Amino acid sequence: MRLKSDSLTLNGSAVGALGYVLIGSFWTFFGRWLFVYLEFNFFQFMNTISPKPLIWGRLNSFNVQKVLFLCEELQIDHERIDAGMAFGVNKTPEYLKMNPNGLVPTLKDQGLILWESHAILRYLARKFDAKGAWYGTDSQKMSLVDQWLDWTNTTSWPPMRTLFWGWIRVEHDKRNYEELEASRLQMITMLEIMEAQLSQTAFIAGEQMSLADIPLALIAYRWFNIPIKRPVMNNLNRWYQAMSQTRGFKRYSSDSLS
Repeated sequence: MRLKSDSLTLNGSAVGALGYVLIGSFWTFFGRWLFVYLEFNFFQFMNTISPKPLIWGRLNSFNVQKVLFLCEELQIDHERIDAGMAFGVNKTPEYLKMNPNGLVPTLKDQGLILWESHAILRYLARKFDAKGAWYGTDSQKMSLVDQWLDWTNTTSWPPMRTLFWGWIRVEHDKRNYEELEASRLQMITMLEIMEAQLSQTAFIAGEQMSLADIPLALIAYRWFNIPIKRPVMNNLNRWYQAMSQTRGFKRYSSDSLS
């Protein structure tokens, strides 16, 4: 059978081929988003009937690793959905309703939606650490933990983020080596502050490991695994060795940087 028009003649096989092309194009552009939408809503539904905390975020995210580190230490049974960068999800309308920043991680736990990694750390510690080992139970200890958590976000992570991205996620011919060197020197200054503190205490906020050590251990892992010159800091090395023996570190800081 042949289909005729004034300007074009198509046989049945051509029509079929055109149909395959259209279907393939539809799946390419819309199918993936449909899958993400269905997966997203399935986990949303499961969270309403399950007591498990639900975490959105990819495994190689610094901020997601903080939360997963604590989950491992406290043995918190949870579900996780890959989100961010190559996985997408975090820019969908459904996700942005939960987290308008479009960043990871996001936590949903029995109706509570929470973003900002350090807020999530504090919440999980309060809920699942009855003894207060990781956050403390008195205002002084908690304030010291908060001090170092804030210092991590505002002071120590920014130069480390530049170093990490520049050496790991930027192609060598596109690197700004002057910027990387400036960040390396700035990072040394930050680590000297830690070195001085760790000459007085076993861990960053006192004699026991705390929430404050988690993000700094993840920063140190990046520091020790990028190809740069590093001065010897004995107290920092001693602390880092202790942190590297924890369950959380072994599980979430043992893979190559990406």
